[in-house]
Amino acid sequence: MSDSELRKFFEFNEADLNANRSGQLSPKQKKTLEENEKGANQLLIGFGAIIALIGLGLIYWNGRNVLKDGISFPHDLVGLLVGVLLPLLLCGFFSVGAFRIAFSKNDNTVQKVEGKVKFVKVEKEIEDSTSESFRYKTVEQYELRVGRVNFENVDEELLNIMDEGDTYAFYYTKQTKQILSAEQLKKGK
Repeated sequence: MSDSELRKFFEFNEADLNANRSGQLSPKQKKTLEENEKGANQLLIGFGAIIALIGLGLIYWNGRNVLKDGISFPHDLVGLLVGVLLPLLLCGFFSVGAFRIAFSKNDNTVQKVEGKVKFVKVEKEIEDSTSESFRYKTVEQYELRVGRVNFENVDEELLNIMDEGDTYAFYYTKQTKQILSAEQLKKGK
């Protein structure tokens, strides 16, 4: 495996590797991570706003229908409570959750792990996007294991680039475990 193949696969250069060795993100990596996070945050804010609007619409519609003829106890009061409080709680919960995630900051500090490379084929259950109902299907994926760190859903092409048993140093983000750069330290036996 050559250094150029590794750099091409993980899309890093010498400046990125040097910054990662010192525990820092390079300016290019910082910009890329910020752009990715910004796009995801915009989606979450939009989702939260749509859920909030749906909730407000349900509250207005349910409240108006119950109040238009006056409240008769206890039937209309129960309807008002269910028709207003339930959407308020559910939509409020999901929209506030989306906003909290969107406005939280990812921990993109650079972490390092050294060790022998091991590829493991694992089975995972993922949501089946082709189905209209909530169904799951089992798929096979590869994990890259180095020391005590597992990198999930590794591209199968990496198996052709790295030899299992070789010793590498990987630099990755703490929260998302996104591999930033890597270098071979020792050839396996």
